[in-house]
Amino acid sequence: MLAAAVLIALAGATFQPVTAATTAQPAQVFVRDSSAQADTGENPHDWGLRPPVENDSDAAQLFNARGESIHAGLGVWRTASGTASFTPGAQTTRVRTTFVGLLPNCRYSLFVRQLAGRAGAVFLPLDLVGAANSFNADSAGKGDFSVDSPLQLPTGSQLVLVYHSDGADHQSSIGVLGTNAHPQLITRVP
Repeated sequence: MLAAAVLIALAGATFQPVTAATTAQPAQVFVRDSSAQADTGENPHDWGLRPPVENDSDAAQLFNARGESIHAGLGVWRTASGTASFTPGAQTTRVRTTFVGLLPNCRYSLFVRQLAGRAGAVFLPLDLVGAANSFNADSAGKGDFSVDSPLQLPTGSQLVLVYHSDGADHQSSIGVLGTNAHPQLITRVP
């Protein structure tokens, strides 16, 4: 048991951008496309918007599902990266994260993403209650953040970095996906 805890403590994880190609999570940011129809399904959005695709220009501006600017370009969105380390304790797991390339001076939160059968993906705040799972990126787009998580973090569970385009914390709720909550980076717990 102690050897397993040491291995987890030494293990780290690298975040990937959230895209339909890299994860099962659809992108929750959108680009303008006059030929795009509205979608009311898994990734709802208004007419004239669609999730970005690989060959979209880095200069493309990003919008929420209602067509409101989130004040970010696709190039900046795509270049964010981060790492996480996990140190188990008696009652909690210390999760330490480091991010670069985030949107400067913007609000972010960490959530655990789990699949819940027919309900689909469920997001739980990393601290369980949403009181200590958020931070602001600095003026250079960097973020160093640590939290003691009381959640069981089994191997393969997903940790998601969520950008809040409204600048607000939503406590135990992720917010409204695509409207004010935009998963940007994701990783699996080793």
